[in-house]
Amino acid sequence: MNFLQKIKNSIYNPAFYANLKEQKLSFSFRYFFSLAGLLALIVAFVFGVEMSPLFSGENLKKLVDYYPKELNIEVKGGTISTNVSEPYIIKGPTGFSSREESRSENIIVIDTKNDFTVEAFRAHATEVLLGKNFVVVSKGRGQFEFSDLSGIPDFNLNQERLIGFARVIGEHHLALSLLLFVILFFSFFGLFTLKLFILLFLAVLILCVVKLKKVLLNYKQCYQIALHAVTIPLIFETFFIVSGVGALSLFIFILIALIVVSVNIKSSGVVLS
Repeated sequence: MNFLQKIKNSIYNPAFYANLKEQKLSFSFRYFFSLAGLLALIVAFVFGVEMSPLFSGENLKKLVDYYPKELNIEVKGGTISTNVSEPYIIKGPTGFSSREESRSENIIVIDTKNDFTVEAFRAHATEVLLGKNFVVVSKGRGQFEFSDLSGIPDFNLNQERLIGFARVIGEHHLALSLLLFVILFFSFFGLFTLKLFILLFLAVLILCVVKLKKVLLNYKQCYQIALHAVTIPLIFETFFIVSGVGALSLFIFILIALIVVSVNIKSSGVVLS
């Protein structure tokens, strides 16, 4: 049985579910890991194609050019200082904002001379406020995130140094793109395989479903069914992730799997024992 046929049967094929008793548990685990690998490959490819151009020499040059030539940021002993008059403002394009509802006027404001206050942060109308030992990032709708930078190591940041970084990254664009793909693949493969723990609970719910259908199953067989029943919710979750919506909620994930079980396990005297 080829893999695509297994996917089709796992979505809907009552005879396939009824005959799982003929298969070892390892058969279903191999299917689940193969499905998780395929879906992780799809997500890694989509995100990799989107993110890889960020490492190109052309895009890196654009980013570096945006950094002010006169600005040097120094971190020493957990304290940030600059060589420019403050507050120093880096403006964004007209109507710039990473979130439409905030419409911040500035990208970054650097003010290492004054302590943080909510009023000052709002008055700066910025996405990011860099202070003497902290950074504040706007989250929109009046919300923000405050991070303490007093523990970061000493360094200097200026355009010349950024040009050097950009040159090195640009020269290794292909290798970094491949590394990004590998990281994305294993990250999402791990995310999908973590569902195995959810299946421990799902198998209990399947026991309840099949009991109502008067089909005799033990917990091991219910877990094996769960390994196939999550095909649709995993595919849906993959689609939502690459669409930018995010992962399915646990409730929706389990509900879809239970619907799959319900339509595939018939109450016609089928006994998996």
